[in-house]
Amino acid sequence: MTFYERLHAASVDEKLVLAREAAGHPGFDEEDAFEVGSHVEEALNQAGRYAELEALLEAWKERAPRVYEAEPAVRTWRVELALRLPGRDVKAALVSLARRTGDAALVSRLAEWCLYRGRLHEARAGLLEAWPQVREDETLAEWTRVDYVTRAVLTCMDAGLREEPGLSLERLNEQLSLFDRAVPHWVAQGLELRTGRRPWARREGHSLLGLPPEAFFDEQRALVMTFETELRVRQGWPWGRTQLLYPELFHLLPGPLGHGGVVERPLHLLLPVLTDLEHWVRGLGEERALHPHVHAATALALRPWGEYLHRLGLVEDGELAQWWERAWELLSALPEQLAAANDPLLVEEAHRFLRGGWPHG
Repeated sequence: MTFYERLHAASVDEKLVLAREAAGHPGFDEEDAFEVGSHVEEALNQAGRYAELEALLEAWKERAPRVYEAEPAVRTWRVELALRLPGRDVKAALVSLARRTGDAALVSRLAEWCLYRGRLHEARAGLLEAWPQVREDETLAEWTRVDYVTRAVLTCMDAGLREEPGLSLERLNEQLSLFDRAVPHWVAQGLELRTGRRPWARREGHSLLGLPPEAFFDEQRALVMTFETELRVRQGWPWGRTQLLYPELFHLLPGPLGHGGVVERPLHLLLPVLTDLEHWVRGLGEERALHPHVHAATALALRPWGEYLHRLGLVEDGELAQWWERAWELLSALPEQLAAANDPLLVEEAHRFLRGGWPHG
């Protein structure tokens, strides 16, 4: 039998022994580290023994230090271990990965995990550490860089507000100076609306219907920013988690171009079209694997979003009840897909909120 045949056939304890021994082989390289580590990690997860991956990585660090340092997956596992196990240094692990890889997608995914848990300083440190490489990466699509900057700017804002609730725009701009002209134009508005310092300039439904697309999208952004305060106050969400609505919630909201451009009521602008929501749940598995915590936050925010619109008088009782009943049925398929996050607590929360009972309960 080949080594990999033996590894796949082995018990969990035997897999750990084989994985440790493999690191002492002269031919052990980065590809082996990824393949062996991925297989053992999956086996440990399934056996409820995930924490034992930490000792294996320590053994690799001692036996194969060059491979340990060179393979990005090793640093990724280090961050995930730190996030899942108590008392670990998440910030150091994430900064190390960011410095070594400068990988926008990888750093973003792990920073989003931190943000979902309200670990603002860890997320900020990782995002800022990777930024110089992300900025200079010529292979990166520009929209990916824009999304990265948006996440980093919001994280700096959230972390700054936790440290200093009265954070001024001038002080925030000092912190954002490293992004130079990449800073979004809406930062001043975001600081006012996301903190509740200024409420949404409430509009009647008919006035929203009459806005041209560009003006509507500005209004929609302002509305979502004020919704973040609702999530913190009414739902108990921490700073950091609320910003994960960007950009996914905007992708789901139909706006003036939804419903084939036939918009007769505010709900046609502001509640996801059910067929679009079904596609989002069932057809975006690859995207969900890259941003599981963003997708989870978006899904868990949909019912509060509908309730917020109702309190503002933009959606009627019957409209919301009918929409949510069907939306809840669609979202119930989501929790299992979040297993790719490697965050059991996330899956548990999604089960509890999206499959835990009758949608009107």
